[in-house]
Amino acid sequence: MLNEAIKAVEEYRSVLNTNNVNEVNKWISNEFVGYFGYYNDREYEVYNGDSYKRSNIETFESYKGQNPQWQYTDLTRNLRSENEIIFSSIVDFYLSGKKVASALAIEIFKKEQGVWKLYRQHMERYSS
Repeated sequence: MLNEAIKAVEEYRSVLNTNNVNEVNKWISNEFVGYFGYYNDREYEVYNGDSYKRSNIETFESYKGQNPQWQYTDLTRNLRSENEIIFSSIVDFYLSGKKVASALAIEIFKKEQGVWKLYRQHMERYSS
């Protein structure tokens, strides 16, 4: 089960780096909850599945022509159950080949109706 979950997460990350927001949003659980605390203009933002998918569409649109890329360095990964895996990672974000941000991420992927989905995500600024 662990290998299956890891393979699914690796596939999600690969899809994320294709910059195809419709494919990325297919990976987001309808039960998603995300907490993001890496903004410069506010302390944090909380998303549910619908608001996160809408935000992804706007965000990817704003990145057009800049080849956004996310590079994950996993710190830990652990099966919470046979249908849930938790990752802690450092995520470096690049636009046009230049690193513009780093975040510490906790992500939970959950198998829903036989398909792995991003279920929970917590991100904090990692370094400047």
